[in-house]
Amino acid sequence: MKYLFTLLMACLPFSFTHGIKSHPSFLNSSGRWVVWSEKPAASWQDAFVTGNGSHGTMVMGQPGEERIICVHEELFIRGWDRNKVAVPCTASLLPQVRSLMESGKSDAADALMTSEADRQLVAMGARQRWPLIPHPAFDLCIRHTGIPLQTEKQYRRQLDLETGEVLTSWCENGKVTESVFSSREHNVNVVRLKADEGNKMNLVLSLKETPGREGMHFDHNLDSAFSSVKAEAVSGWLSYRAGYKYDVGGYEGLARVTVKGGSMTAEGDSLRITDAEEVLVLIRITPLKEARLSVRSSVQKELSGLPLDYGKLLKPHSRIHGEMFRRMQLDLGCSSDWKTVPTEKMLSTIHECGVTPLFLEQIHAMGRYLLISSSGKYPPPLQGIWGGGWKPGWIGGFVWDSNINLAISAASMGNLHECAESYIGYVENLLPGWRLNAKNYLGCRGFLVAHYNDPENGYLTHFGRSFPWMFWAGGAGWNIRPFYEYAMLTGNETFLKEHVFPLYREMAGFYEDYLIMGCDSLYHICPSVSPENASPGTDTWLSKDATMDVAIAREVFGLLLEMGHKFRVDKKELERWSHYLQRLPAYRINNDGALAEWIDPHYPDVYNHRHLSHLYPVFPGSRLGKSKGDSRLIKAASVALDKRFAFDTGSAHGLIHVALQAVRLGDIEKVKTNLDRFCRRHYLYDGLVTSHDPEHQVYNLDAVLSFPRLLMEMLVYTEKGKIELLPAWPHEYADGCIKGIQVYGGHTLDITWKSGQLVEAVLHARQNESYEVVYGDRRTRLQLREGKTYHFSAQFFAEK
Repeated sequence: MKYLFTLLMACLPFSFTHGIKSHPSFLNSSGRWVVWSEKPAASWQDAFVTGNGSHGTMVMGQPGEERIICVHEELFIRGWDRNKVAVPCTASLLPQVRSLMESGKSDAADALMTSEADRQLVAMGARQRWPLIPHPAFDLCIRHTGIPLQTEKQYRRQLDLETGEVLTSWCENGKVTESVFSSREHNVNVVRLKADEGNKMNLVLSLKETPGREGMHFDHNLDSAFSSVKAEAVSGWLSYRAGYKYDVGGYEGLARVTVKGGSMTAEGDSLRITDAEEVLVLIRITPLKEARLSVRSSVQKELSGLPLDYGKLLKPHSRIHGEMFRRMQLDLGCSSDWKTVPTEKMLSTIHECGVTPLFLEQIHAMGRYLLISSSGKYPPPLQGIWGGGWKPGWIGGFVWDSNINLAISAASMGNLHECAESYIGYVENLLPGWRLNAKNYLGCRGFLVAHYNDPENGYLTHFGRSFPWMFWAGGAGWNIRPFYEYAMLTGNETFLKEHVFPLYREMAGFYEDYLIMGCDSLYHICPSVSPENASPGTDTWLSKDATMDVAIAREVFGLLLEMGHKFRVDKKELERWSHYLQRLPAYRINNDGALAEWIDPHYPDVYNHRHLSHLYPVFPGSRLGKSKGDSRLIKAASVALDKRFAFDTGSAHGLIHVALQAVRLGDIEKVKTNLDRFCRRHYLYDGLVTSHDPEHQVYNLDAVLSFPRLLMEMLVYTEKGKIELLPAWPHEYADGCIKGIQVYGGHTLDITWKSGQLVEAVLHARQNESYEVVYGDRRTRLQLREGKTYHFSAQFFAEK
């Protein structure tokens, strides 16, 4: 009983656990979720980051010569003007492409389509196949005059995940504290520099271009990317203004600078501050659709009206941010370790020893923090809203064939509806472009989505010989699935009816136009693509009946029938959807006993690849699982996962993707092994952001953002009308509790466990429905009532 009481207390809101009286600033932070470093960032990748979804910073924490990288989610170097409609018209070539495919000439079919599409785009002036590069806005440079560089006496750099505030402090002739956050309330980056009582600071402040803009990157000439860049200073203000060369847009940055004590004078494009007790800097970055139209006067007026008290600026922001962060918390009993173990030590420990409870707590909390901080007008692309360089890997884009899918996978289940709505709103803005892609490229209704589209309008311009993305039939279905998940996990039937159902209806229109009837009286997908893999003997990804494409078509028609019955649509429409679903080709099991990546037997499997496209029905789909679907297919899916697991991808997100599918198939050993592989390969920087490859190669957030979903899936599986408790939490992993998981139906769930066994689960019902709760080989069915709370223990199930 004592153990149970301790765990249940750990799952209470932390302001109560820690005690209000001992923490007078509890409205801002409990102090529970603070990661810290004992040294400055060695490179921008090691920075602690802040963000309000749109604005953000990367804090290096360099005493004496600080560089705070300021970013905004809407800044892109473009290859051509944003107003250009750049979608080729190639639909007339589709019959010829299919004829070549039937003749076994897939390379020629690829060349026909991609060369014509490329010719048309070049004629339009759209030359780059990676059209946009995200980039930093500028650096706030802070030079402490008279203080030695790299001072580390009494040094500490920390990030409070509960408030989004980075604090850096050091001592040199008195303590100096630098505080930074990105305000959700006022939409500014806030920077405060404060000397301890009785001491003064002497500083030079300026806004400078982030170093490194030079040379070529994916056919973009960075040296000539801007038509103009100008930084200025007048007393009390720093400004920065840039216009793009190949696009009419640009951006402005304006910083209001105030001091307590001392004086401030402008020197060129810098401000010199002498004998100050405190310096406050408020930074607003404004993207401009037309660089010639300045917004400086209105922004200056708005910044002038903001409070000059740092606490008054922080309080409303931390209230909003903290409420989101605290909705779900994973507690493995490591609160004291957060206070005593710097990130460098935690990382060295997992490199030597593998998974630790502290690692699991921190990676879960950091994943939530980064998702909250980088979900704004756009969901997080590869680098989130951050980046301290000008040459991001894979152009730092929105990659729609696993990366963005994994990055936002924890949003709805993690009780972060704002982050899910960021994704939903973004996709809805891209739908006109996706419709134009389908119409122009293929002559179809519905949507066509490549693995990379223009981030601002959705146009498909990224393709080439060997990777003809205009034939990826499954892209749209994969990327509207989060709409369905959001509706089901929030229990929002209105959203399901008014947003999800119409999208799936449009997708049915796409398949009705694109599917072709074969001599076997089945509908086939030709051409097809299995991202990002090619069968041996070809130089192209172009294929027929890729398993992923067929699986997504099955899902679309299956969900349509489910929703159609629910919303009482016309019987003829239901019959049409059922007709297509029943006549899609069956999955193939290859000679190795594995679920084949291509249904067509002319395409042999290739196992040494990081993508797991053909296992879509396992995850993120849910039509195959350890106890769901045809037993032969379940076994074949497990064999296919064995093959990919044996390949052992080096990509961090690939390891997590394998683990997510292993959870669904009940293979806990693969989950443990891939978490161990992740821990030992140096994927995490000191600032707890992940790299794509081992040994800190390529700054990339999709792995850390997907960790919360993996840990949630290890603790609960959810589908319509059902949850399964502790399906894949290893008994040797830490005891603990998690609170606030959102499950299908809009209900929330708290779980406490010991030695991998259930202590107690609490289900908070949000609507009336019949619900099945499964634990091990036992199950119970309940009639949930809105507003009621249901408790389950191991003893409860033993008595069933």
